[in-house]
Amino acid sequence: MQLRTSFSLVVGTAIAALLLLWPTTEPLSAQQAVPKRFVIDAHQHWRSSPDYVPTLVKVYREHGAMACVLTRIESLDQMIAAWKQHPDVIIPYGHIDVDHPSALAHIERFAKAGVKGIKMHTPKYNWDDFGYFPLYARMQELGLVALFHTGIVSGSGSGEPEPSSMARMRPSFLHTIARSFPKLKIHGSHLGNPWYDEAAEAARWSPNLYFDVTGSTLQKKQHNLKVFREYLWWDGPAEHSPSTAVYAFEKLVFGTDESPEALPSMLAKYEAMLEANAVPEPSRRKIYGETMARLLGIPMR
Repeated sequence: MQLRTSFSLVVGTAIAALLLLWPTTEPLSAQQAVPKRFVIDAHQHWRSSPDYVPTLVKVYREHGAMACVLTRIESLDQMIAAWKQHPDVIIPYGHIDVDHPSALAHIERFAKAGVKGIKMHTPKYNWDDFGYFPLYARMQELGLVALFHTGIVSGSGSGEPEPSSMARMRPSFLHTIARSFPKLKIHGSHLGNPWYDEAAEAARWSPNLYFDVTGSTLQKKQHNLKVFREYLWWDGPAEHSPSTAVYAFEKLVFGTDESPEALPSMLAKYEAMLEANAVPEPSRRKIYGETMARLLGIPMR
């Protein structure tokens, strides 16, 4: 009996030690308080539910944040009304289908309504197909931010054929667009997940290209956040970097691509990633809001 008791104590102690070493769901730094900064969520989708705008306004005001609200043409009037009522929170964006016969007309309608950018998703052809160039040219002329989905795309679950895939939305296609339209303000979503290296290199050589890190990336990399330094490896103009190069992490902008309630969690996840890579505070301020404020022509608060 004594032998069994001693064995049980040893096993119990070993298990307890292992549990202490086992990684938590989120990195420790993600559980700590995030400093207050000026924040622009560059990737927030309009939702038609009655509580969407009240929740967005409440949560984002509490954090001193604004949100680029991506809205399809059917909800344009609702979004514009919400923007006029809450201009301290909502930044109006459009959302177009690039293959729609009226895509160019939709851009014009959005621009006339006062949007600051246009979101694009699931093209039938590669993002840098020349057939889409008239759309990009018009966005450049209008001074709009062009927001492209890049990387993995979820299925609709409908069981119906879908004419697009992640293969059409590789981040390298944005390099073609950035070179062809050097004055177009380009924002790629999801850091090209899973093509992170490709996204980073496209941004390194394109002064007008930035990426957010939304979606599953910060979840699947949560136990290896230092890996982002391998993708974003350069510190500025140097050998094998362009003269226009900036510190690599300054090619990132903050975004959520989640419901408004997820803002605190996404701020914590970004902060954990930036902390793990020792990103200095001036660069963090650019990532969280200053870069998007500059691109959108919004005064800093």
